[in-house]
Parts: sequence; structure tokens; C-alpha cells
Amino acid sequence: MREKIIRESLESIRREGLRFSVDTLAEKLRVSKKTIYRYFPDKEALATAMYQTYYAEILAQSRQLAANTPPDFPALLRLYLDSKNMSRSGIFNKYKLNDVIYAYVSAQNDALWNTISAPFGCEAGEQGEALRLIVDGSFEKLCGSQVDPEAVIERLVKLL
Repeated sequence: MREKIIRESLESIRREGLRFSVDTLAEKLRVSKKTIYRYFPDKEALATAMYQTYYAEILAQSRQLAANTPPDFPALLRLYLDSKNMSRSGIFNKYKLNDVIYAYVSAQNDALWNTISAPFGCEAGEQGEALRLIVDGSFEKLCGSQVDPEAVIERLVKLL
């Protein structure tokens, strides 16, 4: 049940964004809120488990994609966009998640960036920072917009 709660939490955040709540999570799982809180004493515990699971999986995927010859650039950017979506500040502000969780998510997002940026040939230094500014800026604008993410990713791959 614990794993099921984590999985549905991840999907709910993706689908519902800031509308995600433990109430709707319980409805989707067809369990009571008490059942969720039996496994996770509070929202912070649920968020911690959710992000630990999420980043363990996404980092493993990114390493595999980056190791391909040639690397799958669109897939790498899709992973990074998903990470940006899952770590946008609105989620943390709404749920008043603590600084420790936010710091963890930020560090994992940085680790993901380091993995996906290497195949682009800009691992560190000024070129790497410039690339991150371009990609982060594009993805931050994209989160919550009506623009097709695939069109942006396709254009970024061509530019890079």
C-alpha cells in the first residue's frame, strides 16, 4: 500500500499540479485519509518518500539515456522538464513543505542536470551555465503554459 500511495501521489502531482491534495489522493486510491496517514504521518513524510522514489528512478533513466550512442537528446530534455515540473516553487509554497525537502529536491535536480548536460558537451564552466540558463528559462516558462512541450524540446535539440 505504501508504494501504491507514492505512485499515485506522483501521478496526481503531474496531473493536478497545485490542485493535488491528500483528500483527492485518498479518493483516487479508494481509501480513507487515515490509511494514508498510517503510512505517512504527515505531508512532509509523504513528500519525502515521493521525491526520493521519483529522483531514484529519474536519475537511473537519465544515466541510461545519456549512455546511449548517440544519446537520446529529446528524451533527456523530457526527463529534465518533468523534474522542473515536479520541483516548481508553487508546489512547495502551496504545501508549505519544509526547507529540507526543498533542498533535497534542488540537489537532485542539480544531479539530474549534471547527468543530462554531459552528452550536450557542456559539462561545466561558462558554456554549461549558459546552457542551463537557456534550458531552465525555457522550461520554467513552459510549466503551466499552453505551449506544446514537444515543440519546445524539438526546437531546443535543434538549437543545441
